[in-house]
Amino acid sequence: MAPPAAVPQTNTVLDELDITPHPRPFKNPNWKPPHRRTKTLKQILSDATRTAAAGEAGAAPATGPMQTTYANIESAPSLHPAHSKKWCDITGLPAKYTDPKTKLRYADKEVYAAIRLLPPGSAERYLELRGANVILK
Repeated sequence: MAPPAAVPQTNTVLDELDITPHPRPFKNPNWKPPHRRTKTLKQILSDATRTAAAGEAGAAPATGPMQTTYANIESAPSLHPAHSKKWCDITGLPAKYTDPKTKLRYADKEVYAAIRLLPPGSAERYLELRGANVILK
């Protein structure tokens, strides 16, 4: 014997919360995605490596002798003021302070004590190494 035919039941709450796709009047039906393709950093690096390898094997590169890319480290250091750090003249650590008497940079109080014990003339040699010495003519 066949089962009785199911009577369709309607649930008004489910009908109100229905999330099936409906026509959206706020979307432009003529819109098409742009044809421009964006590249990830990995793709840019692989393309740069590929063109550099092609330049070595074939003709000379189009730019100067030093190409600045993401992959090489031969590029010049940044001269932007935000990237310039001050370094201790004695230890080479990042320096927060400057001695007002000798104009040497130092990192902490132990280095400051060592600067105060330097013999005369040695502070000028440290400044000369940094390129901050004053030459009077």
